[in-house]
Amino acid sequence: MGFLILSAALVSTLLTGAATWYARRRDLLDHPGDRRSHTEPTPRGGGAGWVAAFLIFVGVYLLLAKTVSMTFPAVLAAGTAVLALLGWWDDHHDLDFRIRAAVQSVVSLLSVSVLAVAGVISGWAPALAAFLFIAWMVNLYNFMDGSNGLAGFQGLFVSLVLAALFAGSGDWAGATIALVLAGSCAGFLPWNLGRARVFMGDVGSLALGFIVAALLVYGAGTAAFTLPVALMITALFLVDASLTLAVRILRGERWYNAHRQHLYQRLIARGWTHGRVLLAYQAVNLLLVLPGVVFGVNYPERAWFTAAVLGLLLGLGWYLSIRKTELLAEAK
Repeated sequence: MGFLILSAALVSTLLTGAATWYARRRDLLDHPGDRRSHTEPTPRGGGAGWVAAFLIFVGVYLLLAKTVSMTFPAVLAAGTAVLALLGWWDDHHDLDFRIRAAVQSVVSLLSVSVLAVAGVISGWAPALAAFLFIAWMVNLYNFMDGSNGLAGFQGLFVSLVLAALFAGSGDWAGATIALVLAGSCAGFLPWNLGRARVFMGDVGSLALGFIVAALLVYGAGTAAFTLPVALMITALFLVDASLTLAVRILRGERWYNAHRQHLYQRLIARGWTHGRVLLAYQAVNLLLVLPGVVFGVNYPERAWFTAAVLGLLLGLGWYLSIRKTELLAEAK
């Protein structure tokens, strides 16, 4: 398993370097602005490197692992490829929001439909919930990809937790894919940490959101872990993005437009470094999210209660932090 992660990480690092070179040659740069959290022009679209590495290793798995069902890996690879192409095109040309939403919805719907036919999802209500969840997660990771290392590290954290849970349930197909994702994210991070040499771009963030969502839906559907555990695994991003979206909608704002209202963006605007924000988010993952997941796995009868408590703690922390940043802004 360690060899798998290292191999995926190495290929991801090399391909991210190639994607960075390409972005510079094509002048695909994110420039600083009122709605950005960086201070100098930086290439975007580096996520194409780790996505390509992920698809390569999943493709090899599809060719070699003939003793297990190929339905989920095939759906995952196809959906990832389509959304990565959508993001790649958006990184080159600003797509209309309606086109993006339409493609994302079709991919989410087809993925859920195939999983339903395969018996992973049963009933129209779970299918509808899975569709909405996948569609939202695709956008969620896109929104949260705005600070150096943040989305990549979240992908690494989530995939390692998922790999452990899949392995514990005996689902080695899910564990293998999660480890491939872990290695792919790890290989991208050297290019994006600290003073970022490249940003993930839509090509990477849309794909990452889809992969994480699909793995969570698949794991909950196959009983590798329970639904409340699935929600806790990605709770940090889920709470930040969802509450920010709710506030923007209540204010009558166009929620899909670029902005700097997420908590991590507010912290950077108040003087926090990208590294400090990353450490704070991962500290929450390790000190709150991971214990909640472990408790939920070991005491499944209390998993929903644990998920509710975790959600309340994260929501309260989000509110207090947002309030504090607003007070600091008013004081200047």
